[in-house]
Amino acid sequence: MSEKIYLHPVTERVWHWIHAILVILLILSGTQIHWPDSVNLLGSFSNAISLHNWAGILLVCDFFLWLLYNLISKRVSHYIIRKKDIHPGMIVQARFYAYDIFKNRPHPYFPSEDNKFNPLQKATYFSFMFFMMPLLLISGILYMYPYYFSSFISSLGGLKVVAVFHYIMAIIFTAFFVAHIYLATTGHTIFADFISMITGYAEKEEH
Repeated sequence: MSEKIYLHPVTERVWHWIHAILVILLILSGTQIHWPDSVNLLGSFSNAISLHNWAGILLVCDFFLWLLYNLISKRVSHYIIRKKDIHPGMIVQARFYAYDIFKNRPHPYFPSEDNKFNPLQKATYFSFMFFMMPLLLISGILYMYPYYFSSFISSLGGLKVVAVFHYIMAIIFTAFFVAHIYLATTGHTIFADFISMITGYAEKEEH
């Protein structure tokens, strides 16, 4: 019988799926907002704007809950990049994704209760959650409430600059979301990581 470890506490699983739903709603509504003549997923244009705004507000709350939870529980340690993660960790993991996985070779990294992300996951999640996510949310808030931040928006170059920046960040996050789904299929089975995020338990890959 393969060994199972409890990798994802229920709090993290609930947050993960709420976060995923909000991101999907933002992608769908944002797509209709930018291409209203070609895309009609949510009915009227005003429906898309309303949904986008509310989902954005909830994402801000969702992010702060995630941040507080990880800081208070000290599970933020899972995102901290250590020296061995940089070398040889990232090189070995990159080789696996680029070559070894197509040779059906075993994963070079095994998650544990104290260290559940591989080196590339740490670097990616840390960059997105601690830097890029705040930038996405801040630009969205500025664009949603320009009258309250008019001076700051002017110092950045105007509302158009904020809008373009928010759009670029949205594209980056959409690409990340797609890549995240694909990489979730690279466990020891296609659905292993999805099941783990539902049950909380992960099976160690057998060599």
